Amino acid sequence: MGRDKASRQCRERPPLGSSRTPYPDRRPAVPSGLLLLQSDVACCALCPTMRPWRRFGRRAYGTSATGYLLVGEAPGYVSWKNRRRFTGPAGLFVRRALRLVGHARCRDLEDLFYMTDVVKCHPARPGNPRANRSPRQAEVRACAGFLLREMTVLNPSVVVTFGKLAAEGVAGAIGRMAPGSAPKVLSFPHPSPRNRRTILRHYPSLSAFEESLTQTFCRLIMQLDRRSPVMRRPSR
Repeated sequence: MGRDKASRQCRERPPLGSSRTPYPDRRPAVPSGLLLLQSDVACCALCPTMRPWRRFGRRAYGTSATGYLLVGEAPGYVSWKNRRRFTGPAGLFVRRALRLVGHARCRDLEDLFYMTDVVKCHPARPGNPRANRSPRQAEVRACAGFLLREMTVLNPSVVVTFGKLAAEGVAGAIGRMAPGSAPKVLSFPHPSPRNRRTILRHYPSLSAFEESLTQTFCRLIMQLDRRSPVMRRPSR
């Protein structure tokens, strides 16, 4: 299915309720286990390499109502500065792919996903906090319990990952989850412009990569539109 056809189908489906209201208008209260987890993340100071512990507030997580989880590798400096996930160059590429769907209820990633990262704090380069670096394995291990708790509490039906580290982190968490509770995982290359070579090993062009993301988002939105008023599997 081409991007134009997929986007047209998403736009043509009659939205549930007001066309100007995102899905979260019907979401249940944030599960208490999720609020506790967010508080534990905010208080964590395990990694001295992460001082001053640049992390997001609760509003940056998106929605827990859809049953969809979006996992990145670690927050970039621009996203952390904006206090909004996926707003650096790579994140804006992903957001544009969703906007191309043209669905009234899902204009932004926050309307469609609960968003998190394998490493919760922005990994700044020593002496240059504006520059990003790859998370260290010790930092990944320190945050592994948080990702497992997120997946257990959210009980997502679908997990979308960006980057090798995110895919590996989610696979590790699934391996520790109860049998029968594993979600469907959709893994994509990291969308950073610096990762162009890897992207082009999987897609013939950046436009093809963007189109693949748009089609994926469209399918997820169409699944929501087909659901009953109880839109997702219950959180735990």
